[in-house]
Amino acid sequence: MASLPKYLSSICLVSLCLFLVACTSAAGVENQPPQAIEGVIDLRMWDFDQDGAINLAGEWNFYWNELLAPDQLISQSPTAYVPVPDVWTNYVVTDTTLPPKGFATYHLTLLYPPETTQTLGLYIEGEGTAYALWVDGQLAAQIGRVGVTPEAMTPEKKPITIFFEPHGETVELVLQISNFQHRKGGFRNEPLLGLAEPVHRYQLQNWFLEAFSAGILFVMGLYHLFLYLFRTKDKAPLYFALLCWSTAVRTGVTNQSTLLFFFPIGWELALRLEYLVFFLSPILFVLFLQSLFPRDIHRWFVWTVLGCGAGFSLFLIVSDTFLLSYSSTYYQVIYVLEIIYCGYFLARIMRKRRTGAFYIGFASLILFATIIYDTLFQIEVIGAIQFSQTVPIENVSSFGFVAFIFVQSLLLASLFSQSFSNIEILSGELEETNLSLEKSERKYRTLFENSKDMIFIAGVDGQIQDVSPACQAVLGFTKSEMVQMTMYDVIVDPVDSERFREAIISQGAVTNLESDLLCKDGQVIHTLVSATPRVDENGRIIDVQGSVRDITARKQAETERVRALKLEQIASTDPLTKVNNRRFFDQVVLKEIERAKRENAYLALLLFDIDYFKEVNDSFGHLTGDEVLVKLAALCQQTLRSMDFLARFGGEEFVVLLPDMNSESAQATAENLRQLIAQTPLTVANETSLSVTVSMGVAIWHTSDPIAVNVLLERADQALYQSKDAGRNRVTLWREV
Repeated sequence: MASLPKYLSSICLVSLCLFLVACTSAAGVENQPPQAIEGVIDLRMWDFDQDGAINLAGEWNFYWNELLAPDQLISQSPTAYVPVPDVWTNYVVTDTTLPPKGFATYHLTLLYPPETTQTLGLYIEGEGTAYALWVDGQLAAQIGRVGVTPEAMTPEKKPITIFFEPHGETVELVLQISNFQHRKGGFRNEPLLGLAEPVHRYQLQNWFLEAFSAGILFVMGLYHLFLYLFRTKDKAPLYFALLCWSTAVRTGVTNQSTLLFFFPIGWELALRLEYLVFFLSPILFVLFLQSLFPRDIHRWFVWTVLGCGAGFSLFLIVSDTFLLSYSSTYYQVIYVLEIIYCGYFLARIMRKRRTGAFYIGFASLILFATIIYDTLFQIEVIGAIQFSQTVPIENVSSFGFVAFIFVQSLLLASLFSQSFSNIEILSGELEETNLSLEKSERKYRTLFENSKDMIFIAGVDGQIQDVSPACQAVLGFTKSEMVQMTMYDVIVDPVDSERFREAIISQGAVTNLESDLLCKDGQVIHTLVSATPRVDENGRIIDVQGSVRDITARKQAETERVRALKLEQIASTDPLTKVNNRRFFDQVVLKEIERAKRENAYLALLLFDIDYFKEVNDSFGHLTGDEVLVKLAALCQQTLRSMDFLARFGGEEFVVLLPDMNSESAQATAENLRQLIAQTPLTVANETSLSVTVSMGVAIWHTSDPIAVNVLLERADQALYQSKDAGRNRVTLWREV
């Protein structure tokens, strides 16, 4: 179904091409109808039965500034022979161009076979701007009132068909025309002569086609107006409805003047109505395009079209019909410029593959072609295309508008069809979403009701709106009591309240904010508060939802664990030097020996003390001595590996456990440590720098040695005393003698 409008549009395009080919082909028929020459047209060889009707075009007798009756023509010579159809401003009489205002008489003699007694029909669409017609001396038609002054005449336009039977070999046609109200005065439309029935049928067909087109346009406009009333947000149907009606009005007041048949509003009002529609149609057209493609049409162009249309419409109000008739020429220039821009616009939307660009482009092609044709015809750049040998095509823009509106109605129908399809899809998705939301709601309600944490919803001002049943278990308050309170009534610390507000505003959420809350019984509990804001379609925060978790038991457990760790640390740390104590060393060395056994690894033990430490205490005091111990322990910790274990063994004596070290590596490590201590002054109280040395003993344990911890310590101690006996400030590796 989505391809049906495009298929119909393709049919319309092919039909238009065939129509134009037929028109141009018919114009080239060799059997051309006779033309009037010097006021006489010879129809004696013309067969109306076979050849059809004929336009009485050619050279007519012309009498300028004279309104002559048929009996007065006998004694008058014509002013000139002038072409018909044409306006008399194109005539040059006695080397003078005639003005648009004036009056004149036209005369034509028809040579007709005397034996023919068929009833003929003479169709006249209208002449500018009032005329009276005589056939063989008899007044056959009078449209408006002919006069020699503006006050004496009454303009009118009404297509008519008159019927007569020729008598004799000639038929005399006399046409009096006067014009003071329009820039185009004279014999503007040639009469169509033929057999009575075909000519009458031709007028009826034109009248029916025009009435049918106007009726369709009116109904289409009414239909799209109702579409707009049902959905006023979309302005496209409104502009389309106005465009339909304006086209219907223009169709009804031109050509056959169908609208004037039902509403006899007078020539002047009909002319103003025709021009008003002419001025406003581009505005409606551009607004319609803008409503469909708001991102592709420039705003300056829209305002330019609005300004031009409004300006010419204002001129229509204040000017008379004669000046008004000139405005169409200037507005046609604007029309052409607007068409050029619209061509650029159409190329743009087609290049971007906008939805409906094909329909807009196709319909606009038809409309622009007919407008350009009418414009060029009215400014007399081209002549009329002949539908047949005798019937010209004029004022086709009205039918171009009909074709445009027809294709656009297909576009709107296609868009509405797509919209309804999308609505059906969205309705199905919405139904699924609603089912999903119902499931989510039930799940949320289950979580809300059964959660052990308190779930809450609060306003921007903190006023509590709803809480889960767990509130009573957490805080002791019932739901009815909580909705009378604010969140800040239960937050103990005002600083926490301010942090909560700032986090919601600046970060958009609160995550695990630790806060103390006041229970109903006065007890304070430790909690974690999390919350997120809920916003409306404009992004404004409407309320806050979140949860409260009681972590009092966890906080107490953490406190106990930290205290236990501190006690354990105190029990394993030397209070002075902050390194490990002898008790903790005894535990670690046993574990390291077990690990070395499993891994078949070495384990070295380094035992050292400060040389002549008693002299430091005696010279500087025990406080300075303690400070030396602290500095020395810190220096050793900075030097040893992270896996090495340093402990204060007692007094000024320290022990170092060196995992995975053989005798050579252990002796080298001990020597590096001894040299570093000897070379690094220790800054103590009063910025006093002291240099100390240490004596070291090293013992090695391996799985091949069936010795215990106390034996390993004894060997290291023996090596230490060997260092002291050898002069101190040295490293001795224990070796079995």
